[in-house]
Amino acid sequence: MTLVIPLDPWLELKLEYRSLYYLPSKTRPKLMNRLPPVSLNMRRSLLVIELFALASSIWAIFANPHLQRSPFAIEQTILFVMAFMPFIIIFPVDRPLWQRRIYIILAILTVVIADYHEFTSYSLYATFLLKGCFFLPRKEIITIAIIFWTVSSASYSSRIANIIERMQQSDLSLYLNPPRLIVGYIASYFGSCIFVLLLGTIWTEEQKSRQKAERLTQQVETLAVDLERNRIARDIHDTLGHSLTSLDVQIELAQRLQATEPERAQQSIDLAKKLSSQALDNVRQALGTMKRSNFDLTEAIFALAEQNLPFEVHVDVSFPQLSLQSSYQLYCIVQESLTNIQKHAQANRVTIESTIVNRGTLLEICDNGKGFDLDRPHAGFGLRNMKERVQCLGGEFNLDTEVGRGTQIKIFVPASS
Repeated sequence: MTLVIPLDPWLELKLEYRSLYYLPSKTRPKLMNRLPPVSLNMRRSLLVIELFALASSIWAIFANPHLQRSPFAIEQTILFVMAFMPFIIIFPVDRPLWQRRIYIILAILTVVIADYHEFTSYSLYATFLLKGCFFLPRKEIITIAIIFWTVSSASYSSRIANIIERMQQSDLSLYLNPPRLIVGYIASYFGSCIFVLLLGTIWTEEQKSRQKAERLTQQVETLAVDLERNRIARDIHDTLGHSLTSLDVQIELAQRLQATEPERAQQSIDLAKKLSSQALDNVRQALGTMKRSNFDLTEAIFALAEQNLPFEVHVDVSFPQLSLQSSYQLYCIVQESLTNIQKHAQANRVTIESTIVNRGTLLEICDNGKGFDLDRPHAGFGLRNMKERVQCLGGEFNLDTEVGRGTQIKIFVPASS
């Protein structure tokens, strides 16, 4: 009978969040800055606002009597649209800060140049300022707004005399046309309403995204605590479980034999002392393994095989370049397998082999022991800990065993781990 444990995608996602949560404080903001802080709905709302502002500017062009008399009005309008469309299409929210600065400055500078030639309205200027609030720090966007407002005001002041003179020389009915004024008022009113509604939508979406992020942060913190608790339980079981069980048996035996067979009782006490020393050595070895940056998985497995075990161990392993965490997890899996074989299998030969395949590494641990029935419930943490460790690596755990036929464990670890 074969038991296959595939990768749990939810566990992989949770572990990814956990790894992000445990990043150093100096590294975490750099990684988070790569994530787009604006949702898809906000991008769509900003796009609608920009297109509306562009349309209102085009309307202002055709409503300007001075531009209507220009023989190149259509060509100038097309040039105006072509100048602003790149700023509307491009949304550099995930670009470096200096590129976002250049983007906003060029966009507003284009508005100021177009305004100097009376080809735009202030709605487009306000739209790019609003967009800049998502790209730049607040102080920077306020500084940019003040600078360009000063430049635009100076430009308008230099042109106001020419505008008044042009109006006096022209037919005032072109400027004081009641239908034109009514249409302009209605367009301005509806434009302001749409702008406010879309701005309110953006603010609401931002609040929802912020609340969702806070809930997700709480879930990540809770998950991190649970995962850390499970990790500690696995490590305690791997390093102390078997030694403490044997120690308890020897102490209990010494208590029973103390009065009748003091020599055997003393032997049990001596063995208990040896087991306690071995448990301390195991703890030191586990902590040293986790802290060593030059940990060699192959050497560690050979060291496990050379311990004083009641069976013969044949090792033929070779691993590709693995991370320290992956190497330690595989080391604990092999250690747990040997402990289980020693406690339950009654085997006299164990084989540990590894094969490098295209998509990763295949590790096999086989024994010629008595095997067991997979359908029967089994107490303890051994197999469960091994499965969880394999899932942490994003791999697959395959257990094949039958009563009287030994046990074979196959573990596949993808190269991405």
